[in-house]
Amino acid sequence: MVMVTYISGSIFNQTQFHYSTLTDNISLKILLFCFVFLFSSVTASYSGNTPIRNQSGLSIKETFNLYVKAVQNSNLEGLFTTVTDSDDFFFLTANGKLIDRKGYYDFHKEWFKERDWEMPVELLKVRQGNEYGYTNAIFHYRSKTPEGKTYLLDSYFTLIFHKENGMWKVVADVCTPIGRYLTDDGDEIRYDWQQVYLFDMIKKRRTVRKFKSNPVPREHILKILDAARYAPTAGNQQPWKFLVIQDKRKLSKLKDEAVQWYIESYKNEKQPNRKELENTGKAIKNKLNDILSAPVYIAVLVDSKAEYPEYVMYDGTLAAGYLMIEARSLGYGTGFFTTFFPEKNMKLFFGIPDRYKLICFTPIGIPEHWPDTPHKKSLEEIVVFESF
Repeated sequence: MVMVTYISGSIFNQTQFHYSTLTDNISLKILLFCFVFLFSSVTASYSGNTPIRNQSGLSIKETFNLYVKAVQNSNLEGLFTTVTDSDDFFFLTANGKLIDRKGYYDFHKEWFKERDWEMPVELLKVRQGNEYGYTNAIFHYRSKTPEGKTYLLDSYFTLIFHKENGMWKVVADVCTPIGRYLTDDGDEIRYDWQQVYLFDMIKKRRTVRKFKSNPVPREHILKILDAARYAPTAGNQQPWKFLVIQDKRKLSKLKDEAVQWYIESYKNEKQPNRKELENTGKAIKNKLNDILSAPVYIAVLVDSKAEYPEYVMYDGTLAAGYLMIEARSLGYGTGFFTTFFPEKNMKLFFGIPDRYKLICFTPIGIPEHWPDTPHKKSLEEIVVFESF
């Protein structure tokens, strides 16, 4: 920009462009045309869209700088003048995926369509031999997410160069991630990718009411329950028991029983007429057909005779929450169901000892579809600092 301003000033000086001395209208038009043409030419020659091309005689460091400039300007043509023409090329991505030259081209073609990103580069080391050499640098990628947050990826990039027809060309690109971060407000507070993943799983948990028939591996069931047993518990009493149900015949029978349980309760509470009772029975049967369509169910129970019995319901609810978040991380839906599965009836049906209380009966399975995020109250509505 300084160079452009200086040259523009030179044009003014050389033409002695003073309005007070220009009296001829034709001369003014010619002079203005020349000025605009020259200024546009100079500006274009320093714009980010200037073709960036590799050439013979450059050092590896100079070629690296061309490579970086091409990437930062989304200049695909210029970038590939610094990349080998041979198919003997590989790119190891930040996700550990190995791709060839064509994949490398496609990767950058799609990337360069994106906007609102930047990538400052910090060159750490350059080694240049007769035929081969390399550079090592940190690439600081930053972009905006659709939610308006800032995504940051810091990675080591090692570029391996080979001399081809007098020019240094990249023959291998190895990306080694240092850290992935997300920030809400600038760079002051960063959340690493493990933290972001946990936040994401909590926010993506849903109550699911219809499932696919895909089986859930035993290893996943145990993984989910392993997370549940790490929930907070009063005095470390750990009063929970987890009853796992997978038998399809048993679940089918439970469905029939649960319909009757609900109808009996509905009759006692509402005193419906015959038509209302029929409609309710059909609706409940359809709901339970969906709710009991998962391959696995877990009855979360707590021991009422634990050391601190007044806290067992809290302990059990926390364990159910941990269970559901872990299930979501493995791609499964769950639900905190109680209405259709009364404790008294469930104890009789499954032979559960009297000392145990039922917290909930949750399915575990792959959803037919993931429900949309329901409306959540804002933090301003629910958060109070210090006192009311």
